[in-house]
Amino acid sequence: MSTMSPSAGPLSPALRVSESGSPRLRLMGRGARFALMVMACLSGSLLALGAALARFAESSTTGELSNIQNTAILLALLGAFVAVGALWHRHTAPYAATLVAAALPLVLPLDATAALFALAALVRSRAGRWVWACVGLVGASTATALFRDASGATTESSMLKSMTSSHAPGQAVEVDLAVWVPLIVALSLLGSSVAAGLFMRNRQALVVTLGRAQAAQHSRDLLSDRLGRQAERDLIAREVHDVIGHRLSLLSLHAGGLQVAAVADPRLSHSAALIRESAQQAMDDLRSLLRVLREPEATAFNRTAMPSLTDLPTVIDETVDGGMPVISTVYLSQAEDADPALARAVYRIVQELLTNARRHAPGAPVRLLVQGGPTDGIRIETANRLTTQAPGPAGNGLTGISERVALWNGTMRHGLDDSQTFRVAVHLPWATATEAVR
Repeated sequence: MSTMSPSAGPLSPALRVSESGSPRLRLMGRGARFALMVMACLSGSLLALGAALARFAESSTTGELSNIQNTAILLALLGAFVAVGALWHRHTAPYAATLVAAALPLVLPLDATAALFALAALVRSRAGRWVWACVGLVGASTATALFRDASGATTESSMLKSMTSSHAPGQAVEVDLAVWVPLIVALSLLGSSVAAGLFMRNRQALVVTLGRAQAAQHSRDLLSDRLGRQAERDLIAREVHDVIGHRLSLLSLHAGGLQVAAVADPRLSHSAALIRESAQQAMDDLRSLLRVLREPEATAFNRTAMPSLTDLPTVIDETVDGGMPVISTVYLSQAEDADPALARAVYRIVQELLTNARRHAPGAPVRLLVQGGPTDGIRIETANRLTTQAPGPAGNGLTGISERVALWNGTMRHGLDDSQTFRVAVHLPWATATEAVR
């Protein structure tokens, strides 16, 4: 038998818990909302420009616009598109968008609709004294635009006067407007913008809080499930310890007594010694199993309590000592890098295959092959001729092996060939300890 001796390494599994907030309910997408804002801003800008043209015409003696006035109208039209462009960045650069949208109505004959939208987005995402400074700037910009609009003498040159006038639309009628009306309208618009921003901020905070509550509930459910499983493990561990542990202790005690009494018969004494050693090994395995049941997370880092690839020769030697001939070949490449869980699965599969062969074909030689590495995975094959005409029904052994193979996404084939040889072939994909941590 040629065997490579892999060295044991620590296993460090990592548990990642992802936290996700609850989904937000939106009546329309960002593009649709932005399109509505663009329409509102451009409509307000066009109305403001129309009122500005009427005011310029009222102030002109010839009824024609001067070069300065024409330049102001063109710059205002360009500024309307700049303000709309600034609104696109109201979430990524809220301060810059608010400053640009608020500065344009201070120097150009535009309304402050874009500045009010930008301010709402700023209040939604930011807090502090600089936010209130921007609130003051937008308030000044809104008031400037309204007072400039109210300076028109007629309803044609003032949107505010046309909205507050009781005359029929389209009539250029001179209307006197109290000075406090533009101020109240400016404060109302500014308050609405700030209130909308605070409302969106509170709604966003509520969504985050609900998401955290949902994550906490999910964590609590996971913890409750783990506690329930741990309670079940503790119950199973107590039952196994009380029942099987007691039986194994009696078996070891009687085997020791038989070994002492059979000093005159070397074969009987040797068999009694094997029974006692097997019972003691079963007790050690039972203690390891109970540690896994009672402390699954702690024993996951303790490889000394778990079988590994280095223990394969031991299980083969135990089978040979039990009177069953085994022709084995074990060759594993880079076994020290294998995931300890994979090594444990290989050990248990080999152990169960040899046990099945001893149970169903006692005395018949068994061929065992364990071979593999990072490139090809691990291949396990056994072959033994049956000592009876037909194999017995499939028991828990092959079922347990198939379940282990399924956990590793491997493949398993078993059955009789033409020479009445029962063959089992298992292939497990390779996994390293580093991949197990990730």
